[in-house]
Amino acid sequence: MASSDETKRRRRLSVKTMLIVIIVILSVVTSAWALLTVSKATELPPSDFVTIPTTPLSRNGTSVLFVSVGTISENGVAVGMKGYLETGSGQPIAGATIYARYYLDGAYRTQDASTDQNGYFQIIFPMNWTGWLPVTLTYFGDSQHQGQAAVYSVPGEGL
Repeated sequence: MASSDETKRRRRLSVKTMLIVIIVILSVVTSAWALLTVSKATELPPSDFVTIPTTPLSRNGTSVLFVSVGTISENGVAVGMKGYLETGSGQPIAGATIYARYYLDGAYRTQDASTDQNGYFQIIFPMNWTGWLPVTLTYFGDSQHQGQAAVYSVPGEGL
């Protein structure tokens, strides 16, 4: 009789242990799924970011400046920035690569854009923001134009 009671107790322990193991496994799987879902939802497309060159700004040629730099908005929400790259005499610089560097999610991010025949460029950010986003615009220059870097604060959502 004692062995029968002990066998029943062991079975109960075994069933309780199995239930605990199943609950722990389900909890782990559910937590992993939730983390994966959140990380996928907040993931930034890696193709939007580039490495900023380490070469110094060119000091040869004509000086340049960024003109009419402002926010690109859609339905009252800031989504990027735009502007023109021109010489001091107002001539547009076509085909230039502009780099925009800003701080996002604990790291500095860099995106690039090319100017069109009018010197116009636009950069669409992979997020929207509130407050003011400081962005450093950099043009490294070429054999005809000097490089230029300038910091702009771009107003975000609702500003």
